[in-house]
Amino acid sequence: MGVHSEKELEELSDLRQDQVESLRAAATSITGELKQLGERVAELVAAVEALGPAPAGRAPSTRQSEEPAVTSEADDSIVMTVTVAPLPELAMAAVAETTLRNLPGVRQVSSIKREGDWARFTLEVSPESDLVSEMRVAMPVSFKVTESSAGTLTLALQWAWGTN
Repeated sequence: MGVHSEKELEELSDLRQDQVESLRAAATSITGELKQLGERVAELVAAVEALGPAPAGRAPSTRQSEEPAVTSEADDSIVMTVTVAPLPELAMAAVAETTLRNLPGVRQVSSIKREGDWARFTLEVSPESDLVSEMRVAMPVSFKVTESSAGTLTLALQWAWGTN
């Protein structure tokens, strides 16, 4: 290093001071942006949690205010109500829904009601389909049929994880 004049040292000092101020301004800006991102993440988490099932509740009897199976004259579909439980996490409800939507005999999922740790799906199915057999092949977990009548099924899912 060479010897610097007093003027050069002042210029270096001013340059360093400018750099420090610039870094402070950048840090303040980044801190503000991180705070906004944190607030947005909190909003998104709250929105996702609001989509999930309520913490308490058991699957109600499928006989409460259920519509009987109906065959539609126009498209020859049968309306079937399938209630599945337990679904302690939103992801498990999504797995059940996706599985039902992709069954060969399911023409359409017309409504879904999630509450507590259960979900009720109203499906339009082909009259010749064997919904239980199709579900046994497609469901990623085993299940027990706890109630079955014309137009309704209630399933007890046997998850290997996430049921504590």
